[in-house]
Amino acid sequence: MGKALIARGIGAPDFVKELRTVIYPITSDKDIHFTGELAKNAVERENLEGLRGNRIRISKISIQADQQLFFEVLLYGSDDFEESDLDNDYFIGAVELNLPTYGFQQTTTQWRLDIENLNIDYVDLDGTKEIHVVLRNLSPTSKNAGATGEVKLEFLCESRA
Repeated sequence: MGKALIARGIGAPDFVKELRTVIYPITSDKDIHFTGELAKNAVERENLEGLRGNRIRISKISIQADQQLFFEVLLYGSDDFEESDLDNDYFIGAVELNLPTYGFQQTTTQWRLDIENLNIDYVDLDGTKEIHVVLRNLSPTSKNAGATGEVKLEFLCESRA
């Protein structure tokens, strides 16, 4: 039989409920997400599922790509993404992923870059438990479509109360 919890006095309970930080990754699928061709400044929008709550902190973004291109990740709080009505535009932040300058070649056909020590408080305002991501190509070279232009993003998430 379980032990009964009895308070020892005002302000001194014999138990404390602590909030534990949960850290987990959200990863795009190279065969489903960001599969189109992207010319310079072109974008592709994706909703990445898997959030455990609607409030997280993103501490790291990693990219794996077939091409050594300069990308930018833009984060939005709803799947409306960029909205012409400023009251409904929930832009959260942007991170540059400069593979030509900072990326390294993992294999002969793959480039990788980790952006660590981020401190992005992300709120999924539409309650879908998704990260709403826009990938923009900043390189003068186009990102290829299909198997020769695969991109995989990973977000390291920390649950927030």
